[in-house]
Amino acid sequence: MNRRIFEKIAFSLFTLVMAFSLLGFGLYVDLKDDLPQLPDSLDKINLSLPTEIYSSQGNVIKVLGQRHPVTLDEISPRFTEAMIATEDSRFYSHSGVDHIGLTRAMLRNIRDMRVSQGGSTITQQLSKNLFFSFERKWVRKIKELMIALQIEATFSKDEILEAYCNQVYFGSGAYGVEDASLIYFGKRAKDLTLLQAALLAGLPNSPNNANPFNNFERAMKRTRTVLNRMISSGFISPIQMEEALETDLELAPRRIQSNPNQYFIQYVISKLEKEYGKEFVHFGGLKIFTTLDARLQKFAQQAVTTHMKSLDKRMGSNEDEEILQAAVVALENKTGAVRVLVGGRDYAQSQFNRAISNNRMAGSSFKPIVYLAAMENLGISPATVMKDEPVVLNISEDKTWEPKNFNDEYFGDLILKRALMKSLNVVSAKLVNDLTPERVIKTARQMGITSPLGENLSLALGATGVSPLEMAGAYSVISNLGVLNEPYLIDRIEDFRGNTLYEHFYFGVQRFSQKSIYPLLDMMRGVVEEGTGRVIRRMGFRHPAGGKTGTTNDYKDAWFDGFTKDLSVSVWVGYDSNNSMIDRNGRGLTGGSAAAPIWGYFMKKGLRGKNPANFPVPEGIRFVEVDSETGYIANISTKKTMKVAVKNDVVLTLPPTTDSTRGFFSFEDEPEPEQNFPTNNRPEENVLPEL
Repeated sequence: MNRRIFEKIAFSLFTLVMAFSLLGFGLYVDLKDDLPQLPDSLDKINLSLPTEIYSSQGNVIKVLGQRHPVTLDEISPRFTEAMIATEDSRFYSHSGVDHIGLTRAMLRNIRDMRVSQGGSTITQQLSKNLFFSFERKWVRKIKELMIALQIEATFSKDEILEAYCNQVYFGSGAYGVEDASLIYFGKRAKDLTLLQAALLAGLPNSPNNANPFNNFERAMKRTRTVLNRMISSGFISPIQMEEALETDLELAPRRIQSNPNQYFIQYVISKLEKEYGKEFVHFGGLKIFTTLDARLQKFAQQAVTTHMKSLDKRMGSNEDEEILQAAVVALENKTGAVRVLVGGRDYAQSQFNRAISNNRMAGSSFKPIVYLAAMENLGISPATVMKDEPVVLNISEDKTWEPKNFNDEYFGDLILKRALMKSLNVVSAKLVNDLTPERVIKTARQMGITSPLGENLSLALGATGVSPLEMAGAYSVISNLGVLNEPYLIDRIEDFRGNTLYEHFYFGVQRFSQKSIYPLLDMMRGVVEEGTGRVIRRMGFRHPAGGKTGTTNDYKDAWFDGFTKDLSVSVWVGYDSNNSMIDRNGRGLTGGSAAAPIWGYFMKKGLRGKNPANFPVPEGIRFVEVDSETGYIANISTKKTMKVAVKNDVVLTLPPTTDSTRGFFSFEDEPEPEQNFPTNNRPEENVLPEL
């Protein structure tokens, strides 16, 4: 290389270095006033304020980010060696920024065309917990780098390492090595073996995926990687690695709190972590005020526990067999606040949240959406006559569908209200066939259903996956006379100074007119009074209510979704494996036998001492007694009568041959009478024709 070329290269490098130096100085001048003040001791980082989660009554139901710091001499040297080898092999030689590691990470990411490797040092990772913000990522990264340089200039390497070991997250709710050692191995951090230390050192990079409680094989694979890095860093020999792998890990039994609030709490935490990041949620000293009503949540959990034990006996389940699971969601109608969210029988046994999972078929509990779509688009009313009969519907040119009623029982001509009360599949299928699935889906979306819905006729029978949370929201639209309030779980978030960071403002959207949806509400009251949901009345629940049972093919899912004026509640029961729920006598569990009793038990306890609240009747609605088979206005000689709520513009017909001396039943000018709820003692199996 000649002298001239060398001078050009040297000048270019000098110019580049000067440019970066000036850029860095400029950024420092611009950002230095926004940087947090370093504490006089790194212990103060470990003692940062924990985040508190509150119920709607103002009681603390969960504390996040609590740490129990220990000094460096109270931590096994094997752990600190493993952590350095894994997270920052040049920790004791760099000044806060590892230029070699950063360059290698950049080259690796360029090669992989994705962010596959990070270049942050232990000091940089520690600096993250000194401040929390919603700034753009690159601004935050620059600040973290500046703080890291300040930390290195102010504190010793041992002080930095000690602080990092005490604040890092190890999964399973463990913050700091002392908590992690106790949770995973039931021992102090100073007593960790080489194998245990290597396993813990591998967790901060992937605290969920490499968690030995969740995936032992993946955790041990990660542990091997850590041990190999310890060899590369000169901390151990290959022989020591092999000896460590031959020892017993001595993993402690998993400790999971059996708390009725846990499903709700974990769902809130997961939503916030996605929105704001784990560090901000766990270490920000936040106060999170939720919508959870701990009293109602307790009643819901009791309802699940009590009835599921009864079902276990009916099913003949033993400890070695799969157990039935359940989910409950309760919404406050006027606001959309989620007051109850039970995702399973016991959080300590299963953390899968069935209340928010949309992988279960809705069954007949989806039919009210079909009926509403029909009354909105087909010009029919609760008094419209439908023919319940075997039918073959064309799906395509070469494919047909023959929907069946429960027990292949058909009722001939009957009015729409009675068809819903009996949960007749053929009538619902005919309605969807006349409507088209697209119109049903549009109505479902208006009611807040967000899950994917197939554009096929089987929507008539609820052959679509939904969550209990969605179903409670959809039914609240009916109780609210057409107003949709989006379900929400968080009222307000405050920072550690008491400043409001987030506040939920609820406002309802009128998706359907009151007089259009009230006839459906009245029909669903009929389901509870005399239809497939009358088990609720047999249980002694007396408040005005509407609802719908749901049972899917082969008894794989059982639902009861219902509402009062104040609450909408969805209950699901089934096996996680999607197996059929057939008891030891060969009979299947239905929505009326498996889900409705949970609903009834919960609502009886939850509304005890409260005055029954009637649903308001909107203007433009009249009540008429009709013949339940012909739809004609009833007279004193009509044998099967039923009261229906219809809009004033709906034309009802007199019987074709009428004796003018006979009286007719009309409530057009009268308010809806108070209900006297009858008790029906007939066997449940004989009153649930619904599949």
